[in-house]
Amino acid sequence: MIKELKKYGNQETIELDVLGMSCVGCANSIITYLSKTEGVYSVEVNFASEIAIVDYNTKIISKDEIIGYIKKLGYDVVEDDDETSAEQKKKKQLKIHKYKIITSLFLSLIIIAISMKGHFSFLSFINLTYSQTLIILFILSSLVVFWCGDRFLKGAVSALRNRTSDMNSLITLGVLTSYIYSIVISANHLFNLNIIALNITHEVYYETAAMIITFILFGNYLEAVLKSKTQTSIKKLKDLQAKFVTVIRNGDEISIPYKKVKLNDIVIIKTGDKIPVDGVISEGVCVVDESAMTGESLPVEKKEGDKLISGTVLKNGFVKLKPEKVGKDTMLSKIINLVKEASNSKPKIQRLADKLSAVFVPLVIIIAILTFSVWFFIVGDPFADSLLYAVAVLIIACPCALGLASPMAVVIGVGRAAENGILFNDVEAIEKMNKINTVCFDKTGTLTTGEMHVKNIKSLNGLSEEDMMRYAFSVEKYSNHPIAKSISNYCIEHNIEVLQDVKDLKNEDGMGISAVVNNKNVYIGNTNLLESKSIKIDPSLQTDNRNQLFVSIDKQVVGMIEFEDSLKTESRDVVKKLKSRNFDLFMISGDNQKTTQNIADELGIENYSYKTMPDEKEKIVSKLQAENKNVAMIGDGINDAPSLARANVGVAIGTGQDIAIESSDVILVKGDLRNLIKSITISAKTVRIIKQNIFWAFFYNVMAIPTAAGVFAPIGIVVSPVMAAMFMAFSDVITVVGNSLRLKYVNIDKF
Repeated sequence: MIKELKKYGNQETIELDVLGMSCVGCANSIITYLSKTEGVYSVEVNFASEIAIVDYNTKIISKDEIIGYIKKLGYDVVEDDDETSAEQKKKKQLKIHKYKIITSLFLSLIIIAISMKGHFSFLSFINLTYSQTLIILFILSSLVVFWCGDRFLKGAVSALRNRTSDMNSLITLGVLTSYIYSIVISANHLFNLNIIALNITHEVYYETAAMIITFILFGNYLEAVLKSKTQTSIKKLKDLQAKFVTVIRNGDEISIPYKKVKLNDIVIIKTGDKIPVDGVISEGVCVVDESAMTGESLPVEKKEGDKLISGTVLKNGFVKLKPEKVGKDTMLSKIINLVKEASNSKPKIQRLADKLSAVFVPLVIIIAILTFSVWFFIVGDPFADSLLYAVAVLIIACPCALGLASPMAVVIGVGRAAENGILFNDVEAIEKMNKINTVCFDKTGTLTTGEMHVKNIKSLNGLSEEDMMRYAFSVEKYSNHPIAKSISNYCIEHNIEVLQDVKDLKNEDGMGISAVVNNKNVYIGNTNLLESKSIKIDPSLQTDNRNQLFVSIDKQVVGMIEFEDSLKTESRDVVKKLKSRNFDLFMISGDNQKTTQNIADELGIENYSYKTMPDEKEKIVSKLQAENKNVAMIGDGINDAPSLARANVGVAIGTGQDIAIESSDVILVKGDLRNLIKSITISAKTVRIIKQNIFWAFFYNVMAIPTAAGVFAPIGIVVSPVMAAMFMAFSDVITVVGNSLRLKYVNIDKF
């Protein structure tokens, strides 16, 4: 798959699916090679997700040339916009890999049987001369080395071209050392070369070369299978995308890929269809399952004028949808991209491991040379035995485990978060979230529902409450303002009917609304509106409560309506849990003192501010940071954007404004504050797994290399090259991949 991400003049960024990488070193080889290529600004290649992101100058180098360079290095690039193409190719490669393992194992067992025929009586049926044995072993092992193990040889050649080294370099050196040494021994015998140094032994090590390939192929296959399981979250998200869509375009009904839907199309959606784009229903009614996107378990009824979001499923009904966001701008596409981008990033904790990986292979080669020198020249062991110690050192070392330490954990952690409606905008947010000790909440829309409800009604000057509300309902039913909706809902619930003669409806510049109802001038709004119309208000009725409206009929105040914003059902529990873990909590609100204080008291939050402007919110966060606090800011509105950007971790409520979401590091897609707790838990567990992975990767190599070098040989502990291959093959599977997979099953609700 090739995906164009952004363009700035001649600068363009593309995302490529790169197949055929066998280790982290392969990814580094691509980075090294492309980074030296003229016209390429930056390269990121992630072995775990098999994705390369290349930033380049279109005037100097083309997309096709970049793809050509990657293919020249021995890797494959999927050049199809179809999302399934990469998956199909991966399955095909995995199938070929499986065939090579079976072939390698079968041939290796034959090689071992022939090599060991003189040691076991049940193999006595193999009746071959020594010369015939050498020729057959040479042919069979050549097949294993050069066909079954071609990926290691190609990887080593690619690394050599880039003047670097990786796991493939070590495997190739170890295998070819055993293989070439055996060829020389064979040639010495078959052609009577009489090389004195070699006449001391007739032993060959074809089986060593073959079994090394077999074990490492098996380890790589198991790693690839497990690695694919770490990406199930992204696959699940992709599965939510409709592949083909029926649209009405220029009067014709046609079927097109979902990426080709345009804003002026009309999308036809039937029972069982996945919603392909974000938009508004222009015709029809339906029942929609939004659980994958919002976490709402019950289906939701939708009618004309309601919005539908991509990634949801129409369970029953038929609608025509007017697209508002298509292609990469849909909610589902943005979620997938955020998860992929976070998965492809590296946290700071990985950089130490990367620095060590860069010098790891040369260091291992030096240790292998020293191992041979000590055993052969100082200890005086036979040449073949000394060589086997050196080969074991080359094979047992595992730079891959270091390189995979964080990518594997991050891929699973980010994916697990996405499955629970939590999006990390960048991977560093995972680390930062684990360090926060202070949480600042916006009030409205974050701790509260943001939906106003009628709290109190007071009628004046002889008009009944019902009649006063009838006038208010008659005017407010034409407004989409949250307060207008709350008045309408209240009147509907209490069976209050509207008056029919309504005209000259007018919005009064943010102060309220006015109209002529039954030939009477009606004004509904705050004190500023009434003062601007020279309508007197009893001073005893005036408060600093912003959630208070006055109703005036023909220049006379006839009533007052108070509103309240109720707490979200989960707010108390979330605040309680955070306090139990000794987080410092602050509530920052633009509302009046009384309302803010009531909410703070209800939640048990001691520190709060009221009538706080957007720039003042940002200053409060900065002040807390100056006190050496790691601050997470939780908000949903435009006025929260500066403080979200300033905080160590900005957490946006996904049901809020786009600018707040864009300013944040973490997005709680469905607006459920309980996901804040989950995000902190996922962060802590992911960072813990990364640290464990790095420790075990170090520990494995610190123990394995000296053991292979023969340090413990005096006490009878010796590791042969074949055993070394077995240990190496399963090292990253057990120490890194297996440990990382635990993240898929940990309880993230426990805090």
